[in-house]
Amino acid sequence: SEIISELQEKIHDFGEDYTEEDFEKEISNMEEEVSEDVMDLGEDLLDEDSSVDTALKNNLQALQIRKAYLLSSLNLLKQRETVRARQLDRAKSLTNRDLLTRDATEQAELNLIQTRSDIEKTTFDIEDLTIKISDMMRQLSQTIVRTKTAGRVIEANVNRGQYVRPGDKLFSLIPDSGIEVEVDLRPEAYEALKVGQVIRGRLRGDSYALKVRALLAQQNQRTGSRVARLLFAQAPEVALVLGESIDLKLPLGELASQVTVAKDAIIPGKKGHRVVLVVDGKAEYRRVELGDGVGDRIVVLQGVKPGDIVVTQGQDGLRKGQEVSVVRDKT
Repeated sequence: SEIISELQEKIHDFGEDYTEEDFEKEISNMEEEVSEDVMDLGEDLLDEDSSVDTALKNNLQALQIRKAYLLSSLNLLKQRETVRARQLDRAKSLTNRDLLTRDATEQAELNLIQTRSDIEKTTFDIEDLTIKISDMMRQLSQTIVRTKTAGRVIEANVNRGQYVRPGDKLFSLIPDSGIEVEVDLRPEAYEALKVGQVIRGRLRGDSYALKVRALLAQQNQRTGSRVARLLFAQAPEVALVLGESIDLKLPLGELASQVTVAKDAIIPGKKGHRVVLVVDGKAEYRRVELGDGVGDRIVVLQGVKPGDIVVTQGQDGLRKGQEVSVVRDKT
């Protein structure tokens, strides 16, 4: 890191003439710089809302910065020890010649003792940090989260710092390749669906096919509704938002094969409804019995069978038996 590099450069710059005051000043300045970096890391950790793995890495980085500072401080203290020892030797020499008081010599001895005490404390702190760093690296090597697919975490089952065992559920995930749609259904719509059935839905103006994955039996006691869960037949190309709404076309009864025609093909009359068919290239009127409407089409219960060609435009002007050229058919 930049701090480690700076500390090493300053240590290499120290010479024989580097005074005690210079040592103390450098230690103080470096301590402030490193402390600021560690505090910034701490704030990032508090604001961090990611995996435990990221938190461990940040903590490890903070410990490594602290250790780099202590190693540099230890080197400075050892150089201070050398200076203190020289000061004591000079003080003893001057005291023997009665050029310096004994109190001054004793103070020099105390300064050297204090420096050696600082060296011992710093050495202990470095060894303690080494143990912590080793333990954290072991935790990192053993902290592995494996998922079968990429996706979005929607529920956490453990709290930060909580102890877990192998196999414990950590979180719930929605896979990117299997986004689900949850539908709250009225009883008649619920009964009309089957697992594996494909229905259509519109999302942001685009149409999608969705497959019924599960029908939950639990009923809402207040509304009587039940829940169905659907999967997209093909993954949407757009990025979806959790909780986003989708419009679905749901059946309201049992599935059945039915004949439908365009509503424009129906000719209303006093005696009922009619349509015009093309049979052997000629127009033929036929009475029909109608069922429910389905969008722009309507169910024909009687009068038209699958495969019949029905005229949808201009049928009012046709005569029975008139030859007709088919331009477009809607059966």
